[in-house]
Amino acid sequence: MEEKNTGKRLAKDGGEVRRGRKGPIVAGVLVAVLAASYLGLCTWVGASGTTLPGTTAGGMDLGGLTRTQVESRLEEELAQHYTGKEITLQVEGANQSYAVSGSVLSVDTGAVTDAACGLSQGNFFSRGWRLIRSLVGGNDIEVPLSYTQEGEAQVDTLLEQIESELGGGVQETTWEVQGDQLVFHMGTPGRAFDLTNTKEDILSAFAEESQEPLVLSTVTTDPSDVDMQAVHNQVYAQVQNASLDKETFEVTPSVTGLDFQVPDAEAALEGAAWGSDVPVPLTVTEPTVSTESLKSLLFRDVLGEASSNVSGSSNRKSNVKLSASVCDGIILLPGEVFSYNNTTGSRTSDKGYLPAPSYVGGKSTDEVGGGICQTSSTIYYAALNANLKIVERHNHMFAVGYVPDGMDATVWYGASDFRFENDTEYPIKIVTVYENSRLTVQIYGTKTDDLYVKMTNKELSSTSWSTEYKVDPSLPAGSTRTEQTPYRGRVVEAYRNVYDGSGNLVSSTLETKSTYKMRNQIILVSPYDAAKYGLTEADGAIITTPSPAPSAPAETTPATESPSASPVLPVEPQPSATSSAAPSEAPSTAPAETPVPSAAPSVTPAPSETVPDIGIPLNTAPQTSEEAPA
Repeated sequence: MEEKNTGKRLAKDGGEVRRGRKGPIVAGVLVAVLAASYLGLCTWVGASGTTLPGTTAGGMDLGGLTRTQVESRLEEELAQHYTGKEITLQVEGANQSYAVSGSVLSVDTGAVTDAACGLSQGNFFSRGWRLIRSLVGGNDIEVPLSYTQEGEAQVDTLLEQIESELGGGVQETTWEVQGDQLVFHMGTPGRAFDLTNTKEDILSAFAEESQEPLVLSTVTTDPSDVDMQAVHNQVYAQVQNASLDKETFEVTPSVTGLDFQVPDAEAALEGAAWGSDVPVPLTVTEPTVSTESLKSLLFRDVLGEASSNVSGSSNRKSNVKLSASVCDGIILLPGEVFSYNNTTGSRTSDKGYLPAPSYVGGKSTDEVGGGICQTSSTIYYAALNANLKIVERHNHMFAVGYVPDGMDATVWYGASDFRFENDTEYPIKIVTVYENSRLTVQIYGTKTDDLYVKMTNKELSSTSWSTEYKVDPSLPAGSTRTEQTPYRGRVVEAYRNVYDGSGNLVSSTLETKSTYKMRNQIILVSPYDAAKYGLTEADGAIITTPSPAPSAPAETTPATESPSASPVLPVEPQPSATSSAAPSEAPSTAPAETPVPSAAPSVTPAPSETVPDIGIPLNTAPQTSEEAPA
């Protein structure tokens, strides 16, 4: 009995063990079957070439269609689907409504096709899940919507109409200058909405197939506060006279001065009604020289002029002509100063200047640019006659003769200059004309009164010259040669006499006091004739025995010269060490004018110092028996 029981128990035990292993095996088999089925489903989905069932777009069923079928159906039906729809716009707080037709839309069918067909593609292991999900809940593809070009223009026009009916956007306050007033046009509040967001909201409403009106929210905006200081910065203008641009020779327009008080303007705008006009008074300052008046007055009058005859060598004449041409056309604005040295620059051969007589250390020698002082002197004389302010002037070492004594102006580059200032209210222009060996200088400007100038001079003292004889061994018997021309020394005052239009003397002012040095005449004689002139062997004379009785040199009286006669050229001197005296206060009476005598005897022939007849009375001291005609 025991053995049977034992055997049964064993058998029973073995049977229990076999029944316990069936569960995991069955589960494993089931999982394997399911996995195989899912993999097969994924494979089928990818290989089907059709969209998943339950796929829709814009309310259209696209399930089970091939890509070609999807494209065809979308092209035929989707655009028409939206064309027949419309979205209602309603403004917040208003009863008026507006309709937007689906014809303004553009449908991206290509993007819908890609999205619908893409559900059955992509990751292999997710295809089955996407099929199951599509069978259960479907797949609604979002349709990308946008505006056609013409459709967007229609929507913009509609929105602008709506905004206009709302009262339009805010109208900001503006201002303008009206005569002597600054007028503010007060702005008005506006009701508006964001056009950009509204257009996006319309597209979303079409995409969502919404049946509810799209409510447009508006905002009421008041005009911005006026920044009165900023307005003042724009309106304010400093009064400015019209002027001449020296580079372009064009008139720079005048500016009318404008100004107003900022606090007064702010007070005027405070509480002003929207849409009203608020005037604010302006302080208006008109320029004394307007654009129109300057154009009509510019260089209208000859303020002053002077002329001088140009004699001497061809080189000297060339230098005078060249230096005058450099000064021709120079324009000075009010307050500007003319500098002869700055205008002509250094007188060098590379600029075309030639060697001509000039004084260096009191001796005559050829220097490049000799003669250019005649140009500076003639301009100086014209500036005096124009009643302009003289800034710098120096007289020559010796009296020149081509302009009256006291009316010359020597220059030496880097040492002494001639300068005058345009102290008038208008631009002036220097015009020089060189013709037939005569230099004429005119100064053009704008006369604002009837005053005119007559220059006179007064000789205070005089130093006569004498003749010196020197032996020149190179001269043959009976011949002589002049080594040095003589100049009479004198001290001369020049007066600026101002008259009104009726010829009444307004003022007589000492302009300058000029000191001109004396220089003796030097005549070279032959050593064989030295005794005739009182020279001894110590002077280089050759004494012969018997010596002929000496005879005095013949005396001649120079012919009388008329004012129009051409003067004998004095060479250009180096600046004198003695500068002209500064102008003093006007004397109690104008210097008396005395006539110039026709001729006077002379002990020896000498070059005459001739003053050209320029039509202005001169005051010259009477000649002595030692002087040549003045």
